[in-house]
Amino acid sequence: MTRSEHIRALLEEYAQQRMADEADQDARLEEAARRDPEIARLREEQADLALRTMRQILALDTREARVDAAQRMRQRGIANNAEIRRRLAALGLPGDYLEMRYRCPVCRDTGYVGDAPSRFCECFEARLRARQHEDGSMAGVDEQCFERFDLMRFPEADGQRDRMAVARKICEAYADGFPDTRYRNLLLTGAGGLGKTFLLNCIYARVVDRGGSAVRITAFRMFEAMRRQHMGEDAAGEGFRSLLDAPLLLIDDLGTEPMMRNITVEYLFTLLNERIAAKRHTVVATNLSPVQLQERYGERVSSRLLDRAVCGAIQLKGKDLRTL
Repeated sequence: MTRSEHIRALLEEYAQQRMADEADQDARLEEAARRDPEIARLREEQADLALRTMRQILALDTREARVDAAQRMRQRGIANNAEIRRRLAALGLPGDYLEMRYRCPVCRDTGYVGDAPSRFCECFEARLRARQHEDGSMAGVDEQCFERFDLMRFPEADGQRDRMAVARKICEAYADGFPDTRYRNLLLTGAGGLGKTFLLNCIYARVVDRGGSAVRITAFRMFEAMRRQHMGEDAAGEGFRSLLDAPLLLIDDLGTEPMMRNITVEYLFTLLNERIAAKRHTVVATNLSPVQLQERYGERVSSRLLDRAVCGAIQLKGKDLRTL
């Protein structure tokens, strides 16, 4: 297996681990709520409070006002948490009984650490090295940019090389013209191994080399910024706001992030809708087809991703380069 294949497989393992973490937390919450229903009500109030405050923060003009709103939410949250802990103690349960229990508390079982653009956590790197040593492949990854783009890697059969040449031309023109682009947004779709991530990274490298401001983030890390905002762990809302405010936001592997109630779809809609309204540029790479995007995220999100008035779509087809 190549390094990219190992990374994708390991990211899937981390996604499964997060699902297991959430299932374990749900079971503990169900037990506590069965014994004291007020605990469930207080937890729901916490989630609603975070979402309402997020919407309020987005409507405020100054950092001071946003911080003030976040502080009020924090004080209310502290009071709610204290009451939850008191009730847990009355049940003979520890104060952190309802908290997530991560295999790695540093990355919270996402595999990523740091602000956008993020990097792999040490736990992820260690497991990745172990997988590669076991597999016997430690192939390095060259810098991904248009200058290293080799069309000869793509088969001529069925027009795959010609399609990639067109895709490269569109992406390079987009990067060179930023921010004066024909379409503000680009959507790269197609099966794995066709070069979507490479094209996305090429756009990022060219824009940054030309002095542009861009944020490149994986769908997993995007989800984590949403989750932290929702749970009140990012009090001033700066993590999620950095995604809202980036002049160019590039999201890789959309569709691989966890689907969490009240977070994934709701915050993704807010992110896309706010960026379109602010006329900011967004590039998305995904293995999902338009139909699958609608099935996963619903009409509101998919309509923003597929809006032909602001988005140019590039569909890649052909053979997986990793199998050639």
